[in-house]
Amino acid sequence: MHPTPEAAQEWIDSLLASAARGINPEFATQTLAEYGNTHMTLALRGLEPKTTDPYLAGWRLHVVPALGHLPITMVTNGTVYRTTYAWIADGGGRSTVKNTLAVLVRVMEQAVRDGLITADPARIKGWQRQFQLAEDELDDPAPSPFATGAGYFAPPTGRSAGRGNCEVTN
Repeated sequence: MHPTPEAAQEWIDSLLASAARGINPEFATQTLAEYGNTHMTLALRGLEPKTTDPYLAGWRLHVVPALGHLPITMVTNGTVYRTTYAWIADGGGRSTVKNTLAVLVRVMEQAVRDGLITADPARIKGWQRQFQLAEDELDDPAPSPFATGAGYFAPPTGRSAGRGNCEVTN
């Protein structure tokens, strides 16, 4: 699970620190899916039922399959970014991704309140720009050099450019 002995020791130290704060180590090592399913009512408190339905769908269909296996303390900002971009690349709509991230943010905020993590790694920025880039590419796709003939008729480049016929010798 940990790539180096130092990383393993850091994990043990974090468990000991959590235990010193009164957090049960079993609670601190739950997977994101276990933690979220157990604490979803707290995480979604104050929301209208019309909001909780799409949030729960995002949780079940996207968060749990992609990140649910990770211990909650090992969900990082980078992991959330990569997963979000994968959802976008897989054709997830803007509303679906937004609702999915929103429920993940709420679960991770609950983990912050419970003292399991110090910051919410699901609060990411810039993911909406990926939709704009995808839409721009659909509206005006970059031409392939082979579609324009440039791939066939362009002057040669590289090490043999300008040498004319090159003979390969042993």
